[in-house]
Amino acid sequence: MNGLLIFLGSSVYLCGSYLVWPSRYNITAHLNIAFVFIAFFVPAIILNNYEEYSPDIVDLYVQLLTVGGICYVIGLFIGFNIKPWRTSLSFDVLSSAMYSKRVVNVTAIMLILAIAGESFGYLLMGYVPMFAADPLAAKFFRNQYAVPFYVSIIYLSSFFVLSTLVPISLMIWYQDKKKVFFLILSFLAVSLMMMSLARSAAFSGIILFVAVIMSFKNKKTFFLFIILIFCAYGFSSVFYFITGIRNFTDVGFKTDHIFWRVLSSGTIDIDDQLNFLTYFDKNPEWTYGRTVYGGLIPSHYFWNPAVYTLRVVNPGSDLNTLISGGLRLPAPIWGYVSFQWPGVVMFCFLSGMIKGMMAKFTKHWVSKHKTLLIIVIVMAINIFVFEPACYFFVMSNYSIPPLILMLFYMYRIKLK
Repeated sequence: MNGLLIFLGSSVYLCGSYLVWPSRYNITAHLNIAFVFIAFFVPAIILNNYEEYSPDIVDLYVQLLTVGGICYVIGLFIGFNIKPWRTSLSFDVLSSAMYSKRVVNVTAIMLILAIAGESFGYLLMGYVPMFAADPLAAKFFRNQYAVPFYVSIIYLSSFFVLSTLVPISLMIWYQDKKKVFFLILSFLAVSLMMMSLARSAAFSGIILFVAVIMSFKNKKTFFLFIILIFCAYGFSSVFYFITGIRNFTDVGFKTDHIFWRVLSSGTIDIDDQLNFLTYFDKNPEWTYGRTVYGGLIPSHYFWNPAVYTLRVVNPGSDLNTLISGGLRLPAPIWGYVSFQWPGVVMFCFLSGMIKGMMAKFTKHWVSKHKTLLIIVIVMAINIFVFEPACYFFVMSNYSIPPLILMLFYMYRIKLK
C-alpha cells in the first residue's frame, strides 16, 4: 500500500491536471507521463526502494504525500472552475497572419541573440562540459570548473531562452519550409544546449514541438507520440551510461531487476526525498518560507532551495565540492519544512489552485485558436509563465529570462 500511495502522491503534481482536463490537447501533462513512470512507478511499485528506509520516515513521507495530494486536488478543482477572464494578449487581438509575422520577427532576433550569448558563455567559461575531463563537475561549475557569477548568468540565461525558443522556431519552419533559416538556428541551439549535458532542457523544445503536431493531428498520431515520449525518456535515463560519463560501478546497483535499476538511475527522486527527510528528522532546519524567495537571490544564497537541500543532506560538507544541482522536493515537503503541517496544506492547495487556473486558461486558448504556431506559443506560456507560478515555493532567478521573453509573444512590445 505504501508503494501505491507514494506513486500516486508523487504523480499528482505532474499529471493531476488530467483530473480536470482529460484531453489529448493537455500537452503539459503528456510530457510528464514517462517521467512519472520512470521516477515514481518503477522505484515505488516495482523496486520498492522505500523499504530501505526507516519505517518512521516512510510513514511521515506517505502522510505528507497523501495529505498534500488531497489538498492539491481540492485546489486543482477550485482553480479549474474559476471562469477565465478576458485577456488582451497579442494572439487574442491581432489577426493570425499579423501575429504570425510578428512571431517570425521576434523569434529571429531573440534566437540569434541567445545563440550568441550561449557561445559567449562557453568562451568565458573556458570549457564545454561535454568535453571536460570531469563532465559532471563541469556541468555544475564545481571544483576547478567554478566560474564568476556574471559568467553563469550569461551562460544560463541564454540557455533557458534557447530552450524556450526552439519549439517556436521549429514550428515556424514546419509551417513554411522555405524558412530553412529557423531550422538551422534550431539545430545550432540544440547542439549548444546538448554540450551542457542538461538532458531534459536540451531536448525539451524538440519534444514540445513534436507533441503539439502529433497531439493535434489525430488520435493515432497522439498514441504514437506517447510511445515516442517513453522512448525519449528511456534514452535520457541511460544517456550518461551510453556516453561513458557514468558506469555501473558508480551507482552501486543491486543484482536484482537490473533493467529497471538502470532505467530509473537517472531520476532518483523518491530516494532523494526519503534521504532528505531522514537527515531533516535528525536535525530539523525550518525555513519559515525563506526558500520561497531564496532562489531569486543571485549566487549561492543561504536559503536558495538547491543550497538548502544539499546543506541538509550533507551536514558539515563544503557545498562547492558536491556534484549536484540540489534535490527535487514536492510541494508537501517544502510546505512541511517551512511551516510544518499548516505549510503542507497551504503550499499544496495554492499550487493546485494555480495549476487548475492554468489548465482552464490553456484549454480556453487552445479551443479558440487553431493554428499550430499559436498553440505552441500557448503551450510555451503554459510551461514558462504559468508553471513557475505553480512551483512558487522553489522560484528561480533563471525563470525570469524566459518569462521576460514570453512577454514579447504575449504583448505588442516593439522591437527595432
